[in-house]
Amino acid sequence: MDIPEPSDGDIDIGTNVFHACWALTGIVGVVLLFRYSVKAWIRWALPQVTAPERVWGLEDLFFLIGYGFDLAHMSIVQISSKWGLGRHYYYLTSVEKVHAMKYDFISQPIAVTAAMVSRAGMMWFLFTCFSASNRRLRIVIVICMIVQIVVNLVTVVQILVQCGPNPYRPSDRLKYFHYMWDSLPADGSVKCQDPSTQMIIGFVQGGFNSVIDFFLAIISAVELWQFFLQTLHRNPELSFWSQFQKISSSVRSRRIWQTITLSGPLLLSGAASIVKTYLLKTLGSRQDFTYNIVPFVLWVKIENYSILLATCAPVIRLFFRTFIERRREGHWGGYWRSNSDNKNHHNSDRSREAEHQVELDNRVQKNLLSTTTTTTLVTQNGYNDEEVNPAVVTDYWSKYPDGCTGRFSKATRGSPVKASLETGRVTVQTDIMVQVDEGVKRSMSSSGERLLETDP
Repeated sequence: MDIPEPSDGDIDIGTNVFHACWALTGIVGVVLLFRYSVKAWIRWALPQVTAPERVWGLEDLFFLIGYGFDLAHMSIVQISSKWGLGRHYYYLTSVEKVHAMKYDFISQPIAVTAAMVSRAGMMWFLFTCFSASNRRLRIVIVICMIVQIVVNLVTVVQILVQCGPNPYRPSDRLKYFHYMWDSLPADGSVKCQDPSTQMIIGFVQGGFNSVIDFFLAIISAVELWQFFLQTLHRNPELSFWSQFQKISSSVRSRRIWQTITLSGPLLLSGAASIVKTYLLKTLGSRQDFTYNIVPFVLWVKIENYSILLATCAPVIRLFFRTFIERRREGHWGGYWRSNSDNKNHHNSDRSREAEHQVELDNRVQKNLLSTTTTTTLVTQNGYNDEEVNPAVVTDYWSKYPDGCTGRFSKATRGSPVKASLETGRVTVQTDIMVQVDEGVKRSMSSSGERLLETDP
């Protein structure tokens, strides 16, 4: 089929788009590096009693692998761009046509794999955050993870095996993948699927990914505002706005920030998946493939990077709370000091410990009494309204780097108090940290167990 000459001439729309994709890649790389650096700092700086294992999670490995696939995808797309990806197919030479399509088709399964791995990491992150609150929610997240992995793997396989022998016979169809860009044999011994088949499978895959992203965004928002929603359900006569105004301003701003930074990128990822799915029609028409595919690549990167950015907000917020605010206020304690500094001050700390012991015991006993009383009331009432009384519940997003209630410290891990009851009631489990001096810290859980730590 003859390709008509484009009316706009030999232009290249790929250069600026791919520069934007590389800029997004760099931003996400910096954010991920910041995420891992802050976690490593927390793992190194916090006292051993605060459970270092709660810092790292399996999602960190997923995000690292997913970003590695994204880097590989962009590198291959860049090679394809050098051969003419972004220009009209009409103006490319025979060699440029082959190489531009070759590297673009090679990059497609890598892009799908990158999104699949990153989305699996996001689901695992939500699983560890919300699994303790609702068993059915945990099952739903696992089902979504399995579905999206299966659907995306099927898409990857379909891309790789869409060419094969004619007539059909069992064979290693990967050997025929190069016919996606090379000319088919004149004798008809090789046949590739119609491009519309790939487009239909892409529609199904994009639809599943969009639905899952929107669903994850909704359950994230619902879990963050669950106590507020429960209050409205128990008091239907109250208006939404009047109850919203009763929430403490600090809790309200914190919840809004969490909702925007967690659910927002998931909504953006779902929207990008919809746009990307709509642009799949460019794969169904090969007349100007190298020109039409460029917007599709951009929205693929937006979808993938939105997922990676979604879980970095808690770490960023933790950094600002623990580093900038404490530095501004001028009290760091032993967190930023090296172990050698703590050893130098150990003797003076030990001599001053007895001096503060009476005051410390009084303060701890008072806090323990207040916490135990409040926790008992919450359990007996059968619910926990954090928004009405924010002092009752520990802010998990500031206490845990990823906001995950499933990663408890050594102090709370041995506590007999459970995080949830099968009856649907909520039991609050808190840690009270009282600073004695730079090298001496005392931790007490709501069960009454006390632990004393001194730096060696």
